Amino acid sequence: MRHWTDKFFVEKSELWKHFLDRGWEYSGIAVRAILRILRKHDITGGKFLELACGNGRICIPIAKKGYDVTGVDIGALYIRDAEQRAIRNNVKVRFICGDIRKLDRLVRGKFDVILSIWTSIGYYDKRTDQRLFRMVAQHLRKKGLFLIFNTMSQEYLLNHYCSSMFNETDKYLVLHKDNRFDRYHSVNTEKWVFYEKNGRDLKYIDELDLKLRIYSLAEIVEMAEAAGLELVEAYSNVRELTPARPDSVINIVLRKK
Repeated sequence: MRHWTDKFFVEKSELWKHFLDRGWEYSGIAVRAILRILRKHDITGGKFLELACGNGRICIPIAKKGYDVTGVDIGALYIRDAEQRAIRNNVKVRFICGDIRKLDRLVRGKFDVILSIWTSIGYYDKRTDQRLFRMVAQHLRKKGLFLIFNTMSQEYLLNHYCSSMFNETDKYLVLHKDNRFDRYHSVNTEKWVFYEKNGRDLKYIDELDLKLRIYSLAEIVEMAEAAGLELVEAYSNVRELTPARPDSVINIVLRKK
């Protein structure tokens, strides 16, 4: 049985690409936060790796600042678009189409910074994520940073849970329905139903299922520490970089010991 990520990011990749394209509108917020944190830790250059990089909304601006950037994503459509965007922006970025579960086969050498943003941790299961943390640690230089930003936390989800909601853009109306959170296994399932907008009319396009393992901040820190990383900072959000609250999403800086 195919994993839900194959259908969402590979088979039906054009649907999610619309939201990746929109992500460029506010990617500057995350980029400024990343650069601010790197300066704080005296990382003003070096090798930067982004996991599940989409179509380059973070990689390309970081490369413009002089970093040697690599981006990995499972979606071939996103990687092709990212490569074209890098050319248009006159920057060099190494984009790799591949599954981050096989990270040790996709990249070589050590990185100064590795980034995971937008809840890509939790796509699979805890055993897979534990292995991912170990691979990240293996590919970080000593004192290198692993940044996990804008990632859903169990604390935030439980305090703001909705069994149904919608998201509207200039092109789509997306219903998020049949939302169920299994508190015993900390797994959230949803169905996204896509409708294309045509004036006041809606045309059904498709529906996709998601299944996410949602971690508490403590679980993320435990996996990191087991892999040889240490928690440095935790933030409430990436706009102000204020200290994390008890129900914040996960915005943390980890360091290779």
